[in-house]
Amino acid sequence: MKTIVIIGLGPGDKNQVTEEARKYLVGNGPVYYRTLKHPAARYYYRLGRNSFSFDHLYDQKDDFEEVYKAIIKRLLKATRHHHTICFAVPGHPAVGEAAVGRLRRIAPRFGIRVKIVEGLSFFEPVLSHLKLDLLDGITVIDALAIDSLKEPCPGHLIVAQVYSRRVASRIKLKLLELYPPQFPVTIIKSAGLQCAESLVTVLGNLDHHEIFNHYTTIYLPPSPRSSLGRLIETMARLRAPDGCPWDKEQNHYSLRQYLIEEAYEVVAAIDGEDDRELIEELGDLLLQVVFHSQIAREENRFDLYDVVEAIITKLVRRHPHVFGMEKAKDAADVKVLWEQIKADENKEDIQRHAIKVDHELPALLKAYKLQKRAAEKGFDWSTLEGPLEKAREELEELIEACNNHDSDAMEEELGDYIFTIVNIARFLKINPELALGRTISKFINRYDYIMEKVTNKGKNINDFTLEQLDYWWEEAKKSGK
Repeated sequence: MKTIVIIGLGPGDKNQVTEEARKYLVGNGPVYYRTLKHPAARYYYRLGRNSFSFDHLYDQKDDFEEVYKAIIKRLLKATRHHHTICFAVPGHPAVGEAAVGRLRRIAPRFGIRVKIVEGLSFFEPVLSHLKLDLLDGITVIDALAIDSLKEPCPGHLIVAQVYSRRVASRIKLKLLELYPPQFPVTIIKSAGLQCAESLVTVLGNLDHHEIFNHYTTIYLPPSPRSSLGRLIETMARLRAPDGCPWDKEQNHYSLRQYLIEEAYEVVAAIDGEDDRELIEELGDLLLQVVFHSQIAREENRFDLYDVVEAIITKLVRRHPHVFGMEKAKDAADVKVLWEQIKADENKEDIQRHAIKVDHELPALLKAYKLQKRAAEKGFDWSTLEGPLEKAREELEELIEACNNHDSDAMEEELGDYIFTIVNIARFLKINPELALGRTISKFINRYDYIMEKVTNKGKNINDFTLEQLDYWWEEAKKSGK
Protein backbone atom coordinates (compact mmCIF):
# COMPACT_ATOMS: atom_id res chain seq x y z
CA MET A 1 0.00 0.00 0.00
CA LYS A 2 1.27 3.50 -0.80
CA THR A 3 2.54 5.15 2.41
CA ILE A 4 3.76 8.53 3.59
CA VAL A 5 5.90 8.22 6.72
CA ILE A 6 5.84 11.49 8.66
CA ILE A 7 8.90 11.79 10.86
CA GLY A 8 9.30 14.02 13.90
CA LEU A 9 12.83 15.51 14.07
CA GLY A 10 12.57 16.70 17.67
CA PRO A 11 13.36 20.22 18.96
CA GLY A 12 16.64 20.52 17.05
CA ASP A 13 19.51 18.47 18.50
CA LYS A 14 20.38 15.53 16.23
CA ASN A 15 20.77 13.33 19.32
CA GLN A 16 17.12 13.88 20.22
CA VAL A 17 15.92 12.12 17.07
CA THR A 18 14.47 8.67 17.89
CA GLU A 19 16.10 5.45 16.72
CA GLU A 20 13.09 4.61 14.55
CA ALA A 21 13.28 8.05 12.89
CA ARG A 22 17.01 7.61 12.16
CA LYS A 23 16.39 4.38 10.26
CA TYR A 24 14.06 6.16 7.88
CA LEU A 25 16.24 9.28 7.56
CA VAL A 26 19.37 7.36 6.51
CA GLY A 27 17.57 4.69 4.49
CA ASN A 28 17.32 4.35 0.74
CA GLY A 29 13.88 5.90 0.27
CA PRO A 30 13.28 9.58 -0.56
CA VAL A 31 13.03 11.95 2.41
CA TYR A 32 11.36 15.34 2.01
CA TYR A 33 12.23 17.94 4.66
CA ARG A 34 9.68 20.68 5.25
CA THR A 35 12.55 23.00 6.14
CA LEU A 36 16.30 22.82 6.70
CA LYS A 37 16.18 25.69 9.17
CA HIS A 38 16.55 23.08 11.87
CA PRO A 39 19.88 21.57 13.08
CA ALA A 40 18.74 17.93 12.98
CA ALA A 41 17.17 18.43 9.56
CA ARG A 42 20.41 19.82 8.14
CA TYR A 43 22.46 16.98 9.68
CA TYR A 44 20.34 14.15 8.29
CA TYR A 45 19.76 15.90 4.97
CA ARG A 46 23.51 15.68 4.33
CA LEU A 47 23.59 11.99 5.34
CA GLY A 48 20.66 10.98 3.18
CA ARG A 49 21.03 9.69 -0.35
CA ASN A 50 17.69 10.89 -1.60
CA SER A 51 16.95 14.11 0.33
CA PHE A 52 14.81 17.06 -0.73
CA SER A 53 13.78 20.32 0.93
CA PHE A 54 10.73 22.58 0.57
CA ASP A 55 12.52 25.73 1.72
CA HIS A 56 12.38 27.22 -1.77
CA LEU A 57 8.56 27.27 -1.61
CA TYR A 58 8.60 29.77 1.26
CA ASP A 59 10.30 32.26 -1.07
CA GLN A 60 8.14 31.50 -4.10
CA LYS A 61 4.68 31.55 -2.52
CA ASP A 62 2.75 34.51 -1.13
CA ASP A 63 1.60 32.89 2.11
CA PHE A 64 1.75 29.71 4.17
CA GLU A 65 -1.55 28.51 2.72
CA GLU A 66 0.00 28.32 -0.73
CA VAL A 67 3.16 26.71 0.65
CA TYR A 68 1.19 23.94 2.36
CA LYS A 69 -0.85 23.25 -0.78
CA ALA A 70 2.33 22.96 -2.85
CA ILE A 71 3.99 20.65 -0.29
CA ILE A 72 1.01 18.30 -0.18
CA LYS A 73 0.71 18.24 -3.96
CA ARG A 74 4.39 17.32 -4.31
CA LEU A 75 4.19 14.62 -1.62
CA LEU A 76 1.14 12.98 -3.16
CA LYS A 77 2.81 12.94 -6.57
CA ALA A 78 6.02 11.46 -5.13
CA THR A 79 4.06 8.74 -3.32
CA ARG A 80 2.37 7.63 -6.52
CA HIS A 81 5.83 7.20 -8.05
CA HIS A 82 7.82 5.73 -5.13
CA HIS A 83 4.97 4.01 -3.19
CA THR A 84 6.66 4.92 0.14
CA ILE A 85 8.23 8.27 0.98
CA CYS A 86 9.22 10.13 4.17
CA PHE A 87 8.22 13.63 5.16
CA ALA A 88 10.40 15.01 7.99
CA VAL A 89 9.19 17.94 10.12
CA PRO A 90 10.59 19.77 13.17
CA GLY A 91 9.41 18.64 16.60
CA HIS A 92 6.48 16.23 16.81
CA PRO A 93 4.39 15.78 13.64
CA ALA A 94 1.15 16.38 15.59
CA VAL A 95 2.29 19.60 17.30
CA GLY A 96 2.09 22.86 15.37
CA GLU A 97 2.46 21.31 11.91
CA ALA A 98 -0.42 22.54 9.75
CA ALA A 99 0.85 20.70 6.65
CA VAL A 100 0.80 17.41 8.55
CA GLY A 101 -2.79 17.91 9.68
CA ARG A 102 -3.95 18.55 6.14
CA LEU A 103 -1.96 15.64 4.77
CA ARG A 104 -3.52 13.25 7.28
CA ARG A 105 -6.97 14.32 6.09
CA ILE A 106 -6.27 14.34 2.36
CA ALA A 107 -3.98 11.32 1.79
CA PRO A 108 -6.59 8.59 2.56
CA ARG A 109 -8.80 9.99 -0.24
CA PHE A 110 -6.04 8.90 -2.66
CA GLY A 111 -5.62 5.48 -1.07
CA ILE A 112 -2.43 6.55 0.72
CA ARG A 113 -1.70 5.46 4.27
CA VAL A 114 -0.08 7.91 6.70
CA LYS A 115 2.34 6.56 9.31
CA ILE A 116 3.55 8.80 12.14
CA VAL A 117 7.03 8.40 13.61
CA GLU A 118 6.85 10.43 16.79
CA GLY A 119 9.46 12.86 17.98
CA LEU A 120 10.03 15.15 20.92
CA SER A 121 8.12 18.41 20.34
CA PHE A 122 9.19 21.95 21.22
CA PHE A 123 6.70 21.79 24.07
CA GLU A 124 8.55 19.46 26.45
CA PRO A 125 11.81 21.48 26.50
CA VAL A 126 9.80 24.69 26.98
CA LEU A 127 7.96 23.16 29.96
CA SER A 128 11.29 22.00 31.38
CA HIS A 129 12.80 25.46 30.97
CA LEU A 130 9.81 27.12 32.66
CA LYS A 131 9.62 24.43 35.36
CA LEU A 132 5.96 23.86 34.59
CA ASP A 133 3.83 20.73 34.76
CA LEU A 134 1.62 19.95 31.76
CA LEU A 135 -1.33 19.59 34.16
CA ASP A 136 -0.82 23.05 35.67
CA GLY A 137 -3.43 24.50 33.31
CA ILE A 138 -1.65 25.57 30.12
CA THR A 139 -3.04 27.13 26.95
CA VAL A 140 -0.85 26.68 23.86
CA ILE A 141 -1.56 28.74 20.77
CA ASP A 142 0.20 29.22 17.44
CA ALA A 143 1.54 32.72 16.88
CA LEU A 144 -0.35 33.04 13.60
CA ALA A 145 -3.62 32.10 15.35
CA ILE A 146 -3.27 34.72 18.10
CA ASP A 147 -6.48 36.49 17.04
CA SER A 148 -8.47 33.49 18.31
CA LEU A 149 -7.53 34.49 21.87
CA LYS A 150 -10.59 36.35 23.19
CA GLU A 151 -9.83 36.90 26.88
CA PRO A 152 -6.89 36.80 29.30
CA CYS A 153 -5.89 33.24 30.19
CA PRO A 154 -6.63 32.28 33.81
CA GLY A 155 -3.79 29.74 33.42
CA HIS A 156 -0.36 29.75 31.77
CA LEU A 157 -0.18 30.91 28.14
CA ILE A 158 2.43 29.67 25.65
CA VAL A 159 2.58 31.22 22.17
CA ALA A 160 4.59 29.04 19.79
CA GLN A 161 6.50 29.73 16.55
CA VAL A 162 7.16 33.43 17.08
CA TYR A 163 9.67 33.33 14.27
CA SER A 164 10.32 37.06 13.72
CA ARG A 165 10.04 40.52 15.27
CA ARG A 166 7.24 41.26 12.84
CA VAL A 167 5.23 38.35 14.23
CA ALA A 168 6.17 39.43 17.76
CA SER A 169 4.77 42.91 17.02
CA ARG A 170 1.49 41.45 15.86
CA ILE A 171 1.28 39.29 18.98
CA LYS A 172 2.06 42.26 21.20
CA LEU A 173 -0.73 44.37 19.70
CA LYS A 174 -3.26 41.58 20.21
CA LEU A 175 -2.16 40.76 23.75
CA LEU A 176 -2.24 44.44 24.74
CA GLU A 177 -6.01 44.23 24.21
CA LEU A 178 -6.11 41.68 27.01
CA TYR A 179 -3.10 42.34 29.25
CA PRO A 180 -1.48 45.54 30.64
CA PRO A 181 1.76 46.80 29.01
CA GLN A 182 3.81 45.98 32.12
CA PHE A 183 2.67 42.34 32.21
CA PRO A 184 5.71 40.01 32.42
CA VAL A 185 6.66 37.95 29.36
CA THR A 186 9.39 35.31 29.00
CA ILE A 187 10.94 34.85 25.54
CA ILE A 188 12.50 31.41 25.05
CA LYS A 189 14.75 30.68 22.09
CA SER A 190 16.01 27.24 20.98
CA ALA A 191 14.60 25.33 23.96
CA GLY A 192 16.13 21.86 24.13
CA LEU A 193 19.36 22.89 22.40
CA GLN A 194 22.71 23.71 23.97
CA CYS A 195 22.40 27.26 22.64
CA ALA A 196 19.06 27.81 24.40
CA GLU A 197 18.51 31.25 25.87
CA SER A 198 15.67 33.19 27.47
CA LEU A 199 14.80 36.76 28.28
CA VAL A 200 12.29 38.19 30.75
CA THR A 201 10.71 41.46 29.65
CA VAL A 202 7.33 43.21 29.72
CA LEU A 203 4.62 42.90 27.10
CA GLY A 204 4.99 46.49 25.93
CA ASN A 205 8.63 45.78 24.99
CA LEU A 206 8.05 42.35 23.49
CA ASP A 207 9.23 43.26 19.98
CA HIS A 208 12.18 45.38 21.12
CA HIS A 209 14.61 42.44 21.24
CA GLU A 210 16.71 40.58 18.67
CA ILE A 211 15.92 37.08 19.92
CA PHE A 212 13.31 35.82 17.49
CA ASN A 213 13.81 32.98 15.02
CA HIS A 214 12.07 29.75 14.03
CA TYR A 215 12.69 28.28 17.50
CA THR A 216 11.26 31.10 19.61
CA THR A 217 8.35 30.73 22.03
CA ILE A 218 6.87 33.27 24.43
CA TYR A 219 5.29 32.61 27.80
CA LEU A 220 2.84 34.63 29.91
CA PRO A 221 1.96 33.64 33.50
CA PRO A 222 -1.69 33.37 34.59
CA SER A 223 -3.56 36.63 34.28
CA PRO A 224 -4.73 38.22 37.53
CA ARG A 225 -7.75 39.61 35.67
CA SER A 226 -10.95 37.71 36.30
CA SER A 227 -12.65 35.85 33.48
CA LEU A 228 -16.29 35.16 32.75
CA GLY A 229 -15.68 31.59 33.85
CA ARG A 230 -14.68 32.79 37.31
CA LEU A 231 -17.88 34.85 37.56
CA ILE A 232 -19.92 31.75 36.71
CA GLU A 233 -17.97 29.78 39.32
CA THR A 234 -18.55 32.48 41.95
CA MET A 235 -22.29 32.54 41.29
CA ALA A 236 -22.48 28.75 41.50
CA ARG A 237 -20.65 28.89 44.85
CA LEU A 238 -23.16 31.43 46.20
CA ARG A 239 -26.01 29.11 45.17
CA ALA A 240 -24.37 25.98 46.57
CA PRO A 241 -25.93 24.17 49.57
CA ASP A 242 -23.40 25.82 51.89
CA GLY A 243 -23.54 29.15 50.02
CA CYS A 244 -25.37 32.38 50.80
CA PRO A 245 -28.87 31.87 52.30
CA TRP A 246 -30.28 34.90 50.43
CA ASP A 247 -28.84 33.88 47.05
CA LYS A 248 -30.10 30.31 47.47
CA GLU A 249 -33.67 31.54 48.05
CA GLN A 250 -33.89 33.58 44.85
CA ASN A 251 -35.71 32.52 41.69
CA HIS A 252 -36.49 34.10 38.32
CA TYR A 253 -39.55 35.89 39.71
CA SER A 254 -37.96 37.24 42.87
CA LEU A 255 -35.09 38.72 40.83
CA ARG A 256 -37.26 40.62 38.35
CA GLN A 257 -37.28 43.88 40.28
CA TYR A 258 -33.49 43.87 40.64
CA LEU A 259 -33.02 43.33 36.91
CA ILE A 260 -35.12 46.40 36.15
CA GLU A 261 -33.40 48.47 38.84
CA GLU A 262 -29.92 47.57 37.61
CA ALA A 263 -30.83 48.47 34.01
CA TYR A 264 -32.00 51.90 35.13
CA GLU A 265 -28.86 52.43 37.20
CA VAL A 266 -26.75 51.66 34.10
CA VAL A 267 -28.67 54.35 32.21
CA ALA A 268 -28.12 56.79 35.10
CA ALA A 269 -24.38 56.09 35.04
CA ILE A 270 -24.30 56.74 31.29
CA ASP A 271 -26.18 60.00 31.72
CA GLY A 272 -23.77 60.97 34.51
CA GLU A 273 -20.77 60.25 32.26
CA ASP A 274 -19.10 58.50 35.19
CA ASP A 275 -16.91 55.63 34.00
CA ARG A 276 -16.27 54.20 37.46
CA GLU A 277 -19.98 54.19 38.17
CA LEU A 278 -20.71 52.70 34.75
CA ILE A 279 -18.22 49.86 35.35
CA GLU A 280 -19.92 49.04 38.63
CA GLU A 281 -23.46 49.23 37.27
CA LEU A 282 -22.65 47.17 34.17
CA GLY A 283 -21.17 44.58 36.52
CA ASP A 284 -24.38 44.56 38.56
CA LEU A 285 -26.42 44.13 35.39
CA LEU A 286 -24.16 41.31 34.18
CA LEU A 287 -24.59 39.64 37.56
CA GLN A 288 -28.33 39.47 36.94
CA VAL A 289 -27.77 37.65 33.63
CA VAL A 290 -25.39 35.19 35.30
CA PHE A 291 -27.77 34.77 38.26
CA HIS A 292 -30.74 33.84 36.04
CA SER A 293 -28.55 31.53 33.95
CA GLN A 294 -27.30 29.74 37.07
CA ILE A 295 -30.85 29.18 38.30
CA ALA A 296 -31.81 27.72 34.91
CA ARG A 297 -28.67 25.56 34.91
CA GLU A 298 -29.63 24.08 38.29
CA GLU A 299 -33.02 23.22 36.79
CA ASN A 300 -31.36 21.59 33.73
CA ARG A 301 -33.03 24.10 31.39
CA PHE A 302 -30.11 26.13 29.98
CA ASP A 303 -26.93 27.86 31.12
CA LEU A 304 -24.97 31.04 30.39
CA TYR A 305 -23.23 29.42 27.42
CA ASP A 306 -26.62 28.79 25.81
CA VAL A 307 -27.46 32.47 26.35
CA VAL A 308 -24.16 33.52 24.75
CA GLU A 309 -24.65 31.12 21.83
CA ALA A 310 -28.21 32.41 21.25
CA ILE A 311 -27.18 36.06 21.07
CA ILE A 312 -24.20 35.30 18.82
CA THR A 313 -26.51 33.38 16.47
CA LYS A 314 -28.98 36.28 16.44
CA LEU A 315 -26.24 38.86 15.80
CA VAL A 316 -24.86 36.86 12.88
CA ARG A 317 -28.34 36.26 11.45
CA ARG A 318 -29.31 39.93 11.70
CA HIS A 319 -26.05 41.21 10.20
CA PRO A 320 -25.76 39.39 6.86
CA HIS A 321 -23.95 42.47 5.50
CA VAL A 322 -21.12 41.70 7.93
CA PHE A 323 -21.15 37.91 8.24
CA GLY A 324 -22.85 36.96 4.97
CA MET A 325 -23.13 37.95 1.34
CA GLU A 326 -25.47 40.94 1.66
CA LYS A 327 -24.20 44.46 1.00
CA ALA A 328 -24.92 47.62 2.99
CA LYS A 329 -23.04 50.81 2.24
CA ASP A 330 -24.67 52.94 4.95
CA ALA A 331 -27.04 52.93 7.93
CA ALA A 332 -30.07 53.32 5.64
CA ASP A 333 -29.21 50.07 3.83
CA VAL A 334 -28.73 48.34 7.17
CA LYS A 335 -32.21 49.48 8.27
CA VAL A 336 -33.78 48.01 5.12
CA LEU A 337 -32.03 44.68 5.74
CA TRP A 338 -33.01 44.75 9.40
CA GLU A 339 -36.69 45.30 8.62
CA GLN A 340 -36.66 42.43 6.11
CA ILE A 341 -35.04 40.08 8.63
CA LYS A 342 -37.52 41.10 11.33
CA ALA A 343 -40.39 40.52 8.88
CA ASP A 344 -39.07 37.05 8.09
CA GLU A 345 -38.75 36.26 11.78
CA ASN A 346 -42.33 37.39 12.38
CA LYS A 347 -43.53 35.00 9.67
CA GLU A 348 -41.95 32.16 11.60
CA ASP A 349 -43.60 33.22 14.86
CA ILE A 350 -46.53 30.93 15.58
CA GLN A 351 -48.05 33.73 17.62
CA ARG A 352 -47.58 36.35 14.92
CA HIS A 353 -51.17 37.60 15.30
CA ALA A 354 -50.72 38.29 19.02
CA ILE A 355 -48.82 41.07 20.76
CA LYS A 356 -46.75 39.92 23.71
CA VAL A 357 -46.66 42.32 26.64
CA ASP A 358 -43.80 42.53 29.14
CA HIS A 359 -46.03 42.98 32.17
CA GLU A 360 -43.20 43.65 34.60
CA LEU A 361 -41.85 46.68 32.72
CA PRO A 362 -42.57 50.18 34.06
CA ALA A 363 -45.80 51.52 32.52
CA LEU A 364 -44.10 54.13 30.33
CA LEU A 365 -41.66 51.64 28.79
CA LYS A 366 -44.40 49.01 28.53
CA ALA A 367 -46.57 51.42 26.51
CA TYR A 368 -43.62 52.22 24.24
CA LYS A 369 -42.84 48.54 23.56
CA LEU A 370 -46.52 47.68 23.08
CA GLN A 371 -47.00 50.41 20.48
CA LYS A 372 -43.78 49.43 18.73
CA ARG A 373 -44.88 45.80 18.44
CA ALA A 374 -48.33 46.82 17.23
CA ALA A 375 -46.68 48.98 14.57
CA GLU A 376 -44.57 46.01 13.45
CA LYS A 377 -47.82 44.12 12.90
CA GLY A 378 -49.11 46.96 10.70
CA PHE A 379 -51.32 48.73 13.28
CA ASP A 380 -49.92 52.27 13.09
CA TRP A 381 -50.49 55.82 11.93
CA SER A 382 -49.21 56.67 8.47
CA THR A 383 -47.76 60.07 9.51
CA LEU A 384 -46.82 61.97 12.65
CA GLU A 385 -49.93 64.14 12.27
CA GLY A 386 -52.05 61.15 13.36
CA PRO A 387 -50.71 60.81 16.92
CA LEU A 388 -50.38 64.61 17.24
CA GLU A 389 -54.07 65.08 16.45
CA LYS A 390 -54.93 62.21 18.79
CA ALA A 391 -52.96 63.92 21.58
CA ARG A 392 -54.98 67.14 21.07
CA GLU A 393 -58.18 65.12 21.23
CA GLU A 394 -57.13 63.31 24.42
CA LEU A 395 -56.05 66.59 26.06
CA GLU A 396 -59.47 68.12 25.40
CA GLU A 397 -61.13 65.07 26.95
CA LEU A 398 -58.84 65.36 29.99
CA ILE A 399 -59.72 69.04 30.39
CA GLU A 400 -63.42 68.19 30.16
CA ALA A 401 -63.07 65.49 32.85
CA CYS A 402 -61.25 67.98 35.10
CA ASN A 403 -63.99 70.58 34.59
CA ASN A 404 -66.57 67.96 35.56
CA HIS A 405 -64.54 66.97 38.67
CA ASP A 406 -64.94 63.30 37.66
CA SER A 407 -62.02 61.50 39.34
CA ASP A 408 -62.49 58.20 37.49
CA ALA A 409 -62.71 59.96 34.14
CA MET A 410 -59.71 62.15 34.98
CA GLU A 411 -57.56 59.05 35.66
CA GLU A 412 -58.73 57.35 32.49
CA GLU A 413 -58.25 60.41 30.27
CA LEU A 414 -54.85 61.18 31.79
CA GLY A 415 -53.77 57.62 30.98
CA ASP A 416 -55.04 58.00 27.40
CA TYR A 417 -53.19 61.29 27.03
CA ILE A 418 -49.90 59.86 28.33
CA PHE A 419 -50.31 56.82 26.08
CA THR A 420 -50.68 59.12 23.07
CA ILE A 421 -47.62 61.15 24.10
CA VAL A 422 -45.65 57.89 24.20
CA ASN A 423 -46.83 57.17 20.65
CA ILE A 424 -45.56 60.59 19.54
CA ALA A 425 -42.20 59.75 21.13
CA ARG A 426 -42.07 56.48 19.19
CA PHE A 427 -42.79 58.31 15.93
CA LEU A 428 -39.94 60.70 16.73
CA LYS A 429 -37.70 57.69 17.52
CA ILE A 430 -37.27 58.93 21.10
CA ASN A 431 -37.41 56.51 24.00
CA PRO A 432 -39.91 58.11 26.42
CA GLU A 433 -38.21 56.56 29.47
CA LEU A 434 -34.91 58.20 28.54
CA ALA A 435 -36.59 61.48 27.63
CA LEU A 436 -38.47 61.62 30.93
CA GLY A 437 -35.35 60.60 32.81
CA ARG A 438 -33.46 63.47 31.22
CA THR A 439 -36.20 65.90 32.21
CA ILE A 440 -36.18 64.58 35.78
CA SER A 441 -32.42 65.14 36.00
CA LYS A 442 -32.90 68.65 34.60
CA PHE A 443 -35.62 69.36 37.18
CA ILE A 444 -33.40 68.16 40.02
CA ASN A 445 -30.51 70.36 38.88
CA ARG A 446 -32.72 73.46 38.63
CA TYR A 447 -34.44 72.75 41.92
CA ASP A 448 -31.03 72.36 43.57
CA TYR A 449 -30.09 75.77 42.12
CA ILE A 450 -33.21 77.35 43.64
CA MET A 451 -32.52 75.74 47.02
CA GLU A 452 -28.94 77.03 46.93
CA LYS A 453 -30.28 80.57 46.39
CA VAL A 454 -32.81 80.11 49.20
CA THR A 455 -30.12 78.84 51.58
CA ASN A 456 -27.81 81.74 50.70
CA LYS A 457 -30.60 84.11 51.70
CA GLY A 458 -30.85 82.42 55.08
CA LYS A 459 -34.57 81.81 54.67
CA ASN A 460 -37.05 78.99 54.06
CA ILE A 461 -38.45 78.25 50.59
CA ASN A 462 -41.93 79.12 51.86
CA ASP A 463 -40.73 82.67 52.50
CA PHE A 464 -40.57 83.36 48.75
CA THR A 465 -43.34 83.86 46.24
CA LEU A 466 -43.76 81.60 43.25
CA GLU A 467 -42.70 84.50 41.01
CA GLN A 468 -39.41 84.87 42.95
CA LEU A 469 -38.74 81.13 42.75
CA ASP A 470 -39.59 81.10 39.04
CA TYR A 471 -37.06 83.87 38.47
CA TRP A 472 -34.29 81.64 39.85
CA TRP A 473 -35.67 78.74 37.79
CA GLU A 474 -35.23 80.82 34.63
CA GLU A 475 -31.73 81.75 35.80
CA ALA A 476 -30.86 78.09 36.12
CA LYS A 477 -32.38 77.39 32.73
CA LYS A 478 -30.32 80.12 31.04
CA SER A 479 -27.14 78.83 32.67
CA GLY A 480 -27.71 75.44 31.03
CA LYS A 481 -28.79 73.54 34.15
